[in-house]
Amino acid sequence: MRQDGERLHDCWNRIGVWAHGVKRCERLQEVVHCRNCEVFVAAGKQIFERQLPPGYQQENLASLASTETICHQDSVSIIVFRLGSEHFSLPANVFETVTESRSVHRLPHVNNPFVKGVANIAGEVCLCHSLRKVLAVDPADHESAEKVRHIYQRLIVVNLDEGRYVFPVDEVKGMTRYRPEQLKSPPATIEDEIRQLIRGTFRHQGERVAVLDVERLHRLLHAGSL
Repeated sequence: MRQDGERLHDCWNRIGVWAHGVKRCERLQEVVHCRNCEVFVAAGKQIFERQLPPGYQQENLASLASTETICHQDSVSIIVFRLGSEHFSLPANVFETVTESRSVHRLPHVNNPFVKGVANIAGEVCLCHSLRKVLAVDPADHESAEKVRHIYQRLIVVNLDEGRYVFPVDEVKGMTRYRPEQLKSPPATIEDEIRQLIRGTFRHQGERVAVLDVERLHRLLHAGSL
């Protein structure tokens, strides 16, 4: 166990994937990423196993006791993502992973309009659906948005009522929270089929975010599954 005051052997910052220099660790050819290396794993264990500094617990308890804590037990944690210039969200607890965009291979003789194809996720071939088509996001809106934004396309992997789905998105904006009373009804201009998939909308960082209904989205996709 690392003793207090002993310097951590942070080779990942000097010769690993997070290093700014040209020199790279020889182990990367085998492990690909520092998080797969035994040195990185051992260092992580040292951090969690190290002793707390003197007075830490007392100081922390005093800080909590003197601070008025606002607790929103009814708030919901979500992850916001972008499709074109429109913003949507799903509960954070349904997310399995977010990964870099990669090739999606089309499947021949597939009649489901929401199925985009298959993609390789961590060595596993997964069925990929198009949220853009499910939510009827205008392709022209996507093109105009990308002219003024950097491209941060990602694949999100979510579990909706025990159904595992992969969706390409244009950008993952991050995690936030909302309270049910913040939600407003979706715009009346949205088609009824799409409105049923949206629990409501709220404003976040100047954007209108649509909160998707997990159960209804799963039922729609499951009904048209292969």
